[in-house]
Amino acid sequence: MINTVKSFLYDENRKLARFYVFCFIVYFIEGSAPTSGIAGSSIFYFMKEGLGLSASFLAYIGSIASMAWFIKPGFGLLSDFVPINGYRRISYLYICSSISILLWLLLAGMAYFEMITAYLPIFIVSFIMAFCFAFIDVCADGLMVEVGKPTGITGKLQSVQWSSIRIAVMSTTIISGILALWVMPDTGKSTINLNSTIYHRLAVVFLIASFFPLINILATYFLVSEEKIEKTKERIIEVKNGIKKVLSMKSIWILALCIFGLNFSPGWGIPFFYYMRDHCGSNHGQMGKIIFSYLSTLESGMGILGCIAYYKYSSRIDMKRLLYASILLAALANVCYLWVQGIKSLIVVDVLFGPLFAFVNLAFLDIVAKNCPDLVEGFVFAAMMSVMNIASSASMAVGGWMYKMLEVGGDWYDWGWSFTGWLSNYGVSQYMVGLRPLILISAVFTLITMLLIPLMKLDRKGIMQYVYS
Repeated sequence: MINTVKSFLYDENRKLARFYVFCFIVYFIEGSAPTSGIAGSSIFYFMKEGLGLSASFLAYIGSIASMAWFIKPGFGLLSDFVPINGYRRISYLYICSSISILLWLLLAGMAYFEMITAYLPIFIVSFIMAFCFAFIDVCADGLMVEVGKPTGITGKLQSVQWSSIRIAVMSTTIISGILALWVMPDTGKSTINLNSTIYHRLAVVFLIASFFPLINILATYFLVSEEKIEKTKERIIEVKNGIKKVLSMKSIWILALCIFGLNFSPGWGIPFFYYMRDHCGSNHGQMGKIIFSYLSTLESGMGILGCIAYYKYSSRIDMKRLLYASILLAALANVCYLWVQGIKSLIVVDVLFGPLFAFVNLAFLDIVAKNCPDLVEGFVFAAMMSVMNIASSASMAVGGWMYKMLEVGGDWYDWGWSFTGWLSNYGVSQYMVGLRPLILISAVFTLITMLLIPLMKLDRKGIMQYVYS
């Protein structure tokens, strides 16, 4: 057994296999970010029911906390331009993972001494930690492009990465829900009084989360080898020229617009969570934390099926035709969520459309990876991922704001009801008052991306025809 492990870790012929495992681990650990993973549910319910924060306010601070993911191109530039000890990626992986450990321990200490009486401490620490996770993501993606593009396996590597994220969600969501229930037991009320027991249990959850970045450090040490480079004037000039080339490509900008349109979905995120939590339980009442965790696990499992399908079939399919078909089906899937009224309907739509959303996401990410020029892989891929994150955060902010306006009455409420009231005649829940327009807006933005596909001039494999002229 020991010899087998040593052979896997040090045999040069197993270098690619080790990198597959590294991709799996790094993205699995990304699930331990403050807004998700093992501590995600505890943090969310603590802020929602312990601190009494509204859906719109949580959406706003969530958007601000995710600003780190907007500036991923800056992290990409830093890693491309400024190697540490000769390494562009792994040095930053060590640094950011170490900082994440310290931040989780800081949150644990603050919770134990009951210093978290408002949202600000969690927000500040989460904001800083988001920068670490964003930088880790940029470095891992840069390595993925460098390894995958020459061998034509970027799609397979990303399938592994996103399968890992979903496996992380599956394996941690139920545990996260159980921990959240342990920290703050269900009371059937929208608020709960905070006490020492809740704070001490919350500290334990943060302490558990601090072990995840440590695994990241070990994976980087044992599974990744990176070519050591020298920072020379000639190399800096080459990187600058690569960035100029990318910024002058119209097709790259069009791809960015596609990614934005596909991910701008104000009907999802916190507004949809509030609707499910408050109206999708028995008799349209509150849904229990554990049940919600089971449903989230199912959704992630369906996403894994989509990743497996992309891993197996993406190289055989015409990418342009794939995008057209996927976008049409994704828009239809968005609309179908209007008929979610309880646990059974959630299961149906997750089973039907969960694999599809994962497949569409991977198709666009694969196109990004295939069209990243050499030397600026970190910058280009990070820039496209920032577009995705900006779209998601804009969705969160716009969705949270519109959801509140559409729910409370007045002109917005009247407009939303006049716009979507007819849907009640076709089985759409009466409790989905503020959510209906947001879901329809999401479907429209998904469809718009289809108009941009011809402008990217993709060949059958997803390569832009004049990228490498």
